[in-house]
Parts: sequence; C-alpha cells; structure tokens
Amino acid sequence: MSKKLFASVMLTLALTACGTTQETPGDSETINKALSAANLVEVSGENLSDYWQPKSTKPVMLKSRPRWFPKGAGKFSYFVIIDSYGNEVSKTLVGSMPEGWMTQARLNKMPKVSYLASANNPEHIPVKALLTSEVMPRHLIKSNLH
Repeated sequence: MSKKLFASVMLTLALTACGTTQETPGDSETINKALSAANLVEVSGENLSDYWQPKSTKPVMLKSRPRWFPKGAGKFSYFVIIDSYGNEVSKTLVGSMPEGWMTQARLNKMPKVSYLASANNPEHIPVKALLTSEVMPRHLIKSNLH
C-alpha cells in the first residue's frame, strides 16, 4: 500500500471517528427526553432533602479560589435538575448578588454533585430544585459558626 493511500485512509478514519457521536445513557439529549417523559417535580432547596441528598455533605474548604469562580463575595441562585439516577443534568442561573457576579458560563464549569435518593423517594423521582449558594471570606465563615 502506498504512503499516500495509507495517509488518506487514516485521515478518513480519523475524520469519521471525530464526526460520529455515540448515544449513551449519560447523553444529555437522552436524559432530557427521559426527564420530559417522567414526572419532574419542582421543589425548593429546603425540600430537596425529601427527594435527594448529596453523596457528600462535608463542606469543602479550598486552599485557593478555583479559576472559574468569581472574585469577591457574593450570592447566587440557580435551578438544578436531578435525574432518576441522582445525576445533575443541568444548572440554570436565576440571579446573583451583586448582579453579574455569577454568570451561566461560570455556573456550567462548577463541579457536578451526585445525589442519593432519600428514604422518602424510593421511586427515584427526578426533581428541579431552586438552590442558593453564598461565598464569603474564610474569616467570616468562622465567625458565623460561633
């Protein structure tokens, strides 16, 4: 086989592989279709624990601020959709204080949280929950705990 033919075949295979998408159970389109067919329940952040609980409840104290996180202190609210497997499907920013402090692009870069179904949710009902998070300097966190 000539080098030119071999290079053409390899390039064709590489381009075909790059252009092909395989639908997996974790594929967002598949999950969105499943959620729209399911009974998605909308809950408040306070009631989320009636359906789902984070696998890890230990607060994370970081040594430095992640690059995706906005500078300074602030507060933001967002909707999270949790599928019947306890996976975050999407996050949608509702607002932030100060305004513009958190953006949808930054929210999309946040690590995803995995959830376990609570005892009250044996059917693993998917939910849409409104969550609020606040970021403050470490010295203020310590003073708020005492």
